[in-house]
Amino acid sequence: MCTGAEIALIGTIASGAGTAVSTLGAIQQGKSAQNLANYNAQIAQNDAIAARQKAEFDARAQDRQARLFAGSQRASMASTGSELLDMGDIRDMSAEEAELENLTIRYGGDMGFRAGQQRAQLAGFEGAVAKQRATGAAAKSLLTGASSTAQLAGKIK
Repeated sequence: MCTGAEIALIGTIASGAGTAVSTLGAIQQGKSAQNLANYNAQIAQNDAIAARQKAEFDARAQDRQARLFAGSQRASMASTGSELLDMGDIRDMSAEEAELENLTIRYGGDMGFRAGQQRAQLAGFEGAVAKQRATGAAAKSLLTGASSTAQLAGKIK
């Protein structure tokens, strides 16, 4: 049969082991939260890059459409016998509209890229905060456990 001192010693050891497990769990939770945040940051960064690439693709496609339209305008004017120089204002307006559309597409891509980068940065910050919280929880667990273990150890004497 165990004496009171032996039971207290077993309790002290169990308390210390529980503290260690709790502390390690908090640390692991922080690492997991940071890994998830890093993953989310990478996804947001990939989204940002995709937004910019799509805008570039759309801008090139729109530019190609504008050139095809300008070519068909010239062909139409030539077939009607219009003087190309007299139709310069129409061509200029079409070119200006095409350029404006191109700039709008690129601007949208830039905004999508910036938004993705901001989401990536925010996810990184959230991961750092989660890790700090977990480190704080681990420290609290360690200090609480050490205090409890010391109290139990004091009762053994």
